[in-house]
Amino acid sequence: MKPILVVAFLLIATAAYIASPFATAWRIREAVRNGNADYLSTAVEWPTVRETLKPSIARIALNLPETASDTSESAGLWTRFKAYVGQSAVDGLVERYVTPEGLPQLFTLRAKYRDLVASDADEAKTLPVMDRIARAWARVKRAEFTGATSFEIDMEDKFDPSRIYLGKLELRPTGWKLTELRIRFLTTAKAAVVKLTVVQ
Repeated sequence: MKPILVVAFLLIATAAYIASPFATAWRIREAVRNGNADYLSTAVEWPTVRETLKPSIARIALNLPETASDTSESAGLWTRFKAYVGQSAVDGLVERYVTPEGLPQLFTLRAKYRDLVASDADEAKTLPVMDRIARAWARVKRAEFTGATSFEIDMEDKFDPSRIYLGKLELRPTGWKLTELRIRFLTTAKAAVVKLTVVQ
């Protein structure tokens, strides 16, 4: 094989490797939107995703502090009570709905709610796919390989820029899989300005 062909092959293989976790993240997003439970069952490692998501959902649902240490003995009695009693309820909901079938249902409910309270059109029905990809890419805050077989991506919520989804994908023999998912809220001045603008 000629050296130029070897170089070309290596460049193509490298580009495909770099693009593959992005492609998987996009396909997961589209599968949630379109209710493709078959793809979601193979592209997501649900047990680890549920475990990493539970603390984030508990903080949101129970209005708990950002760090677990804040719910220790130094925290107020009410905060510790909410963390103790509420966590089991949250865990049950996560186990029930964070599944290949449940996550698309939650997306559909959220979309219907948005249709009732806002006039936002569904961009999946109105925009070309390349424009949708560009808009999604604009919301990516961090994307990097943390190892040869691990990739992390942080993306802001479409409707709430202060909410960031932290995803981790790992390369398995069958391809890239989402293995961890967390939610973090920004508390910066910029996020406060965005929230104020939305309210006004």
